Amino acid sequence: MASIKEKTNKDGSTSFLIEVYCGRDSEGKRIMKRTTFRPKSTAPTKAQKEAEKFAAQYEEQVLNGELVSGDKVTVSEFVKIWEENWLPAKTPSVQENYKDVLRLHVLPVIGHMKITAVKAPHIDKIIQTAKAEGRAPSTIRDRFSIINSVFKYAYKKQYIRENPCQRCDERPPVKMKTGKDIQFFNGDQSRRFIRDALTMEYEITYGKRGRKSKKTGKEYAVKEYKVKRGVPLQWRIYFMMAVYGTFRRGEMCALTWKDIDEKRRVISIEKAAAMTKKKKYIKGPKTEAGIRELTMPDEIFVLLKEWKKEQAALCVKLGTAWKGHRNGKNDDGTRDSFDENTIFIQPDNGLPIHLSTPNHKFHEIVDLYNATRKKEEEKLPRIRLHDLRHTGATLLLGEKTDIETVSHRLGHAKASVTLDIYGHALPENDKQAADTLAALFG
Repeated sequence: MASIKEKTNKDGSTSFLIEVYCGRDSEGKRIMKRTTFRPKSTAPTKAQKEAEKFAAQYEEQVLNGELVSGDKVTVSEFVKIWEENWLPAKTPSVQENYKDVLRLHVLPVIGHMKITAVKAPHIDKIIQTAKAEGRAPSTIRDRFSIINSVFKYAYKKQYIRENPCQRCDERPPVKMKTGKDIQFFNGDQSRRFIRDALTMEYEITYGKRGRKSKKTGKEYAVKEYKVKRGVPLQWRIYFMMAVYGTFRRGEMCALTWKDIDEKRRVISIEKAAAMTKKKKYIKGPKTEAGIRELTMPDEIFVLLKEWKKEQAALCVKLGTAWKGHRNGKNDDGTRDSFDENTIFIQPDNGLPIHLSTPNHKFHEIVDLYNATRKKEEEKLPRIRLHDLRHTGATLLLGEKTDIETVSHRLGHAKASVTLDIYGHALPENDKQAADTLAALFG
């Protein structure tokens, strides 16, 4: 049985020396395997029980030859093992983020160290550096979480006897955004955005500039000129759906014509578009609750039907320049369906829009609209694209839609999450509840 010897450290804390007898060598000398265990509890009885439990596990690992020595493995070397075995379960964008954080902020500090030599103060130093750089609490906590995932895996695979992250200092709390923090269009602003800003014709000025003739190669000057243009139909649909459906940007960019059920008047959300530095990819929704069907107003389906005809005509017009799907056959003989195309496309090739495009288009439209308004109070606030999702949810709750329905439309896992974020929209409902009770009792 493993021997356990209690020791008092210089800082006054208690640790235990665990020794396991493994027989004798060729010269008759005793072979001993030793390790030091630091209990989490400071209470003597609990600390002793923790040590006994650890000693039993350690002895079993030693005698069965299962113990992996982390004394010979550096953090950088173990991170490669972690990347090959643990990280692939994450989405490509998460993988990219984890690797970047480790490469830029962790390995330069502790990458050279043996993984068994890393203690809590080493990790605390990395976190303190992030704080000193003025990083947001969410960024600091994410950075710690990534480090913890490496050492947690090292502990699981028995490279280390304890995860040092468990002894680190507390991270700064992350304050969840609530109604006091988020921005959104109010009812009047929403109506003006959808009914005016998205349907108006705007006079756009193109300044004087030089051009080169494609035929002759000669340069010539183009005078300043003005044109009147309306918001393209696909963008009108996009921003109306962003408010009506409270969609996330990735969900919108991944929608295909197959997700539209005109008869039932519903749109199915089963996937989302995401980006790494090098490529775009399709993943599942943010949560399991993100898989949902949303009923939409008839107006949306009228516009979608019109846009699908325009998209089909564009496919024919572009000819070989069209890189999207078309009704026909693929090279391998399988049928290619036009309905595989995303609803929102690049107009010059039919491929899905870039994830950054909706944000640019949204602010462009708001700026064009505001330029037509003389009074400051008539202008639309320059909110974020994601705030259209907040706008839809806030308006629904303001119109006394029940919280479960709004939570479902948002794709939240729990209604409590919806309440935490959008509780600001409920004061009128609360007042009505009080008035109802007052009326009930006369």
